[in-house]
Amino acid sequence: MSDTQVLLGKITALRLRLQQAQGLAHEAGSAVVSLLRDTDNPDQKPAALERQAAVISECDWLLDDALKQLPSGAAHESETPQMPTQLTARARRVLERGRELVGRLRTLAEGLDLPSASDPLAQLHRETMAMAETALRMVQAFPNAPSVQLRLCEGLEAILNMVAQRLGTFAHALNRRRHEMAQVDKLADLLQGLQSGRWADAQPFVALAETIVGEAREQAPLRLPHMENAEPARFVAGHSLAVARVIARVSRHDPELRARPREPVLAALIHDVGMLNVPVEVLSHAGPLDDAKRRAIEAHPQAGAILAQRLLPTGAWLPEAVATHHERLDGTGYPNGLRDGQLTALPRLLAVCDVYSALCEARQHRDARESRTALADTLLLAEQGALDRQACERLLQLSFYPVGSVVELADGKVAYVVATPTGKRDLNTPARPVVSVLADSQGKLLPTPRFLDLAQCDSGGIVRALTAEERNRLLGHRYPEMV
Repeated sequence: MSDTQVLLGKITALRLRLQQAQGLAHEAGSAVVSLLRDTDNPDQKPAALERQAAVISECDWLLDDALKQLPSGAAHESETPQMPTQLTARARRVLERGRELVGRLRTLAEGLDLPSASDPLAQLHRETMAMAETALRMVQAFPNAPSVQLRLCEGLEAILNMVAQRLGTFAHALNRRRHEMAQVDKLADLLQGLQSGRWADAQPFVALAETIVGEAREQAPLRLPHMENAEPARFVAGHSLAVARVIARVSRHDPELRARPREPVLAALIHDVGMLNVPVEVLSHAGPLDDAKRRAIEAHPQAGAILAQRLLPTGAWLPEAVATHHERLDGTGYPNGLRDGQLTALPRLLAVCDVYSALCEARQHRDARESRTALADTLLLAEQGALDRQACERLLQLSFYPVGSVVELADGKVAYVVATPTGKRDLNTPARPVVSVLADSQGKLLPTPRFLDLAQCDSGGIVRALTAEERNRLLGHRYPEMV
């Protein structure tokens, strides 16, 4: 017998006992009057009253027991508990709203492909659905008494308000994730089409570049997607999107490129298309490369330049940027070993953003580096003469911890970077952005976020960025869009 059938039996028994209790209560009143008049049997007065009180007490206990044993997963079973014979208008509204929320949750989850049950979105959806279904089951277990229904509705309305809030959070985070994955898939398809010769239309690339420029203009969080290299097209597309998002933010501060913001982003989207010619086993190789593998890698800029020329025949700047994005000012780059005076502004900036983005991404032979470490390593390459110093300093506009980073402060609190510093800048400015404090030093989430401009505070700044695992564990339950 299922939990629901057991519950139905208890509810039926409960109603029968309640009806009996009403009859017994009436008899109890009559018995009291009779006992008070009966002077021959004075010893029966307490016993009779105690029997009536015991019956009523037992009915109260049965009601509490039935509500406590309401099964949380009962909504997944085929059986439906018997509805009360009459619902108040308010209870009906609660029931209708609960059904609507459950329907919206199911619609949002259709086709949802989450990596694991521990994924923050999977956990949020599962818990929110359970809350909504539990509220529905409680409405179905309401007693007929209108006064009791009204009192219970207050609690269920509060639960459904929380369900609606969590549903909004889930929908926002899900839409953001789907948007990012759609961009990766779109660019992967475009790059494959360009590499295979299926088409050479620049307009879809230009449209994607305009979208990325708009996101940078709105100071959207900087998210650097990382795809597994077992799928070369998606791997290349993920890295190219990362470079495009970085260069869209820093080129706004470049006096030569700010007037044509689409060009550097378009170059970033296409710069690694030649990598699609590289065999998968070379891309996934974790150890040192032999000569043959190195030659395959070093051939990709020139192969990409040929495809870029086909895509935009009238724009010589595009194949030039693609062909030279691995050249270095000191002549140590490839494929041609060009030096300082042979490289124009766009290839210099593209090379810097390519290095920075690659360091922030995981590779077969290493983990992803923290954004501050990646920036410091990129600046070090400029100090050594390999990269353009001014182009590297543009990265400081991102701050050591770009918008969207989750960080630990010096006092142990956890915060989310919401804005980079503005106004007068010094060497400490990139380390002191505007943050939203989310958790105290013990890791307990605050009731509401608290905004803090670290550049205006005398206290310590940021200690480190949280790892993906730490973000998931601490924030995934309430802020899945931040992990």
